[in-house]
Amino acid sequence: MRITNNMMTTASVRNINKNMERLSKAQEQVSTQSKIQQPSDDPVVASRAIRYRSYVARVEQYQKNVDNVTSWQEVTDSALSDLSDVMQQLKELVVQGSSDTLSDSDLAAIKEDVTQLQQTAIDTLNTSYGGRYVFGGYATDEEPYSMDADNNVLFKGQLISDFNDNGDEQAIKANIGYGTSVTVNVEGQDVTGMGSGNLFDTFAKVLDGLDSGDVSELSDTLDAIESNTDTILAAQADLGARMNYVSMVGKRLDNDYTTYKELMSNNEDVDMAEASAESATASTVYEASLSVGVKVMSKSLLDYLA
Repeated sequence: MRITNNMMTTASVRNINKNMERLSKAQEQVSTQSKIQQPSDDPVVASRAIRYRSYVARVEQYQKNVDNVTSWQEVTDSALSDLSDVMQQLKELVVQGSSDTLSDSDLAAIKEDVTQLQQTAIDTLNTSYGGRYVFGGYATDEEPYSMDADNNVLFKGQLISDFNDNGDEQAIKANIGYGTSVTVNVEGQDVTGMGSGNLFDTFAKVLDGLDSGDVSELSDTLDAIESNTDTILAAQADLGARMNYVSMVGKRLDNDYTTYKELMSNNEDVDMAEASAESATASTVYEASLSVGVKVMSKSLLDYLA
């Protein structure tokens, strides 16, 4: 087979272009630290990348949900602790007011303190997180507790003793995992109790006892205070169990996130040592092909006639 100059030139140009493409790909991998720049470079790696990125994105969203739920529940737990403190202070005032040695002015001073405690309880039960009231059930945009002109405490516009939710549970749920949801909130009626003997009914009885100066009436409210405190603690214990569960799910998501990120990295990221070596080799080969090409393409008829 006869080899012509034109054939040698064409082959040199083809090899130069091939080596230049190899060098360009190697340099792109080094600069981007990624095995592929487009799906066609390696369809298998590309399909895995889509799947792993989807896993990571899903876990990141669950982690955001867990953070939001945790913050909501921490605010709620703090409010319940404050409410327990209020009831403890109320108990101490009732014990103090049950003494036969107190004057009318002393009882009036204690009544003022009890009134302030009642307002503190209302404010605590109107605690909000991110502009949403945590004890209002689904009605998160309005203060659940208020006081009417007769100093009666209302829950969602109704007297607490008359409030009836018709069995309608208003549990706000959040998706925090793969098919896993958790109740975020604590409903106000589960904290104060409903009907006769609710928390604010107890406050009203204490205030009536201080007004009348009836020591026995005041003493009778101590059992109600204990019962109300137990209701608060029970709600807090239930919340605490859910908080522990959310924390456990959060740790599992952290582990999943680390695993999927490693899988994604192993699938997409280049080995920098190998990539650098390939880039150096490709550069050497390209320079060699250029050198050979120059020699081939510089030949003319005069070179052969000399």
